[in-house]
Amino acid sequence: MINTWNESLLHEQLKTLYSEGSGQFEVPCDGYICDAIKVDGTIIEIQTSNLSKLSHKLTKLVLNHKVILVYPIAQKKTLVTYDSDGNIKSTRKSPKSETIYQIFREITGLIQVLSHENITLKLVFAHIIEKRIADGSGSWRRKGIRIIGKELKEIYGSQEFNTIADYSALLPVNLEQPFTTKDLSKAGAGSHAGHMAWVLHKTGFVQRIGKKGNAWLYVSSLPVR
Repeated sequence: MINTWNESLLHEQLKTLYSEGSGQFEVPCDGYICDAIKVDGTIIEIQTSNLSKLSHKLTKLVLNHKVILVYPIAQKKTLVTYDSDGNIKSTRKSPKSETIYQIFREITGLIQVLSHENITLKLVFAHIIEKRIADGSGSWRRKGIRIIGKELKEIYGSQEFNTIADYSALLPVNLEQPFTTKDLSKAGAGSHAGHMAWVLHKTGFVQRIGKKGNAWLYVSSLPVR
């Protein structure tokens, strides 16, 4: 049973779903293999982690093609652990819930690409099943348990970002001006506040106006909502 587990099942499920029945998978295009191409010619790229790895590929593809980059956010995650014989050892809900703000950590290497008119980032909010095996081959942090695959259980919704300005709309409405990354974290961005401030500063949507102790003070360049 263990050898039949498909580590890319989540990737395959998203690829099939967002190709909208075109049936065109793993298509050569401009020197790269694209995950899927829709009937209208739009390229679909699925990435379940580390979006920055696609930087060079996307930079070339957007020159001549419309591209939709699909990235899942696990708002709910169920952890299923198997023993070395392939039997289910435990099933439990993960205490961690991913939020939309984690996208800022992912896009630090894609800022220039995401400003191109031909690319759309589509976040998919989902319930994901993470399959693990307790065979001693995993890291010490997981006590020898290794992740062997992920599977899409349910989709709750999605959100598209068509311009770099769309990301600035994620600034919390309760955020007072000026603010530090600590303030941004408390307002809702959590542990992703530092990356969010960095991205929005690099793209000109927040400005640094000085420091409060050792922390940068930021102010939004957008109208107050």
